Amino acid sequence: MSVRIKVFAALAALLVSGGLAACGSSSNDSSGGSSTSSSSSSSAKSDGKPLKIGLIPPSSGALAVFGTDELKGWQVAADEANAAGGVDGHKVVLVKSATDGQPATTIRAARKLATQDSAKFIGAIMTSPEHAALSKQLPAIGALNFNSTGKDDGLIGADCSPDAFRSVTGSAMDVNAIADSLSKLPAKTWAIQAVDYSTGHSAAAAFTAAAKKAGKTVVLTQYAPLNTSDFGSYISKLKSAKADGLFAVEYGADGVAFVNQGVQFKLFDQYKTVLGFNMVSEPLFKTLGKKITGFYNNVGYDVDADNPLNKQFVAEYKKANGVDPYYVPADTYMAAQILFAAVKKAGSVDPDKVKAALKGLSVPDLSGQNISVGADGQALRPSYVGQVVAKAGGPGGLGFKIVSTTPASKTHPSDSPDCKM
Repeated sequence: MSVRIKVFAALAALLVSGGLAACGSSSNDSSGGSSTSSSSSSSAKSDGKPLKIGLIPPSSGALAVFGTDELKGWQVAADEANAAGGVDGHKVVLVKSATDGQPATTIRAARKLATQDSAKFIGAIMTSPEHAALSKQLPAIGALNFNSTGKDDGLIGADCSPDAFRSVTGSAMDVNAIADSLSKLPAKTWAIQAVDYSTGHSAAAAFTAAAKKAGKTVVLTQYAPLNTSDFGSYISKLKSAKADGLFAVEYGADGVAFVNQGVQFKLFDQYKTVLGFNMVSEPLFKTLGKKITGFYNNVGYDVDADNPLNKQFVAEYKKANGVDPYYVPADTYMAAQILFAAVKKAGSVDPDKVKAALKGLSVPDLSGQNISVGADGQALRPSYVGQVVAKAGGPGGLGFKIVSTTPASKTHPSDSPDCKM
């Protein structure tokens, strides 16, 4: 696989709001796995039925590595639960299928899992288009979907479903966290380099509004087409702009090209702050190298969070997989914790009872806080901004130091008005 494909895979996993697909075959497998804690107690005695969870990751292609890591997150959660006697007495059984990333293939797999394998809880689906398509089918197959990667805001807006729940923070929540961090960053005047795509434009607009509110100024905003490989003309304009901060919304292969060429032309030397939106992340650390030390970026998960749940998760994940977790398995693990807590509260693995139990449920989060799920299905989790620093044992010798934490009350203060259930 080329570097360009690898880094574009990281883009897809970060935003998973596009239709980038992997290809592969489907197979079934069952395995077991552990529990979560919750402030709510079981409302009924367990009937002892297994908690069957159908997993549908991409099995090959650019997204396969992220699908594999989703499975790892579910497996750690399942193993913990089963080691403790199951979720309120229900043994966790993971029933594994696969998809090529196309919505039609994913729906067929979900229908089989729910109707033939009796797996009424679905997870490990990767992209937002798959989640949006499945939402329309969930009532017919009597299943609930627990989404840990699809970040598109439409999934809790026009495409929301009373049968779909999301553990990962959405794109708007990430942008709002970046905006909230501005007062903590040293730059006063900013230039914006963004991809000429809907997310690039919306992120630039949100950043500009936040900068104005924080008493800072945006002096240049420019957009480069998706799949730009030569940023020379854009870098020239950035070097001429009188800004001491750069907000960059360049993804995957584009982001790598922009960073490498920016270093070549000493672009970043002129800035007090380089702030990326999904431009640098753990999957890209080895590719980008130590040249990104000091850069800031939105962060989906703080692996160093100092609380018992996170320490337990990191230890169990590393024991099973030999490496520390990052945002994909962490968000997946939290999807499992939300499901497990609802099953415990319901005292049942019946999807309707579990769905009802999610209302008003309080669940311990990897952040160390207790979280709930909004009426639109969004888990109300905190969002972070981090700075890339040297870290022994981290990918490429790098890691994130969290510099700003923004609660969901700021990043997602109300349910989307476009969500009609």
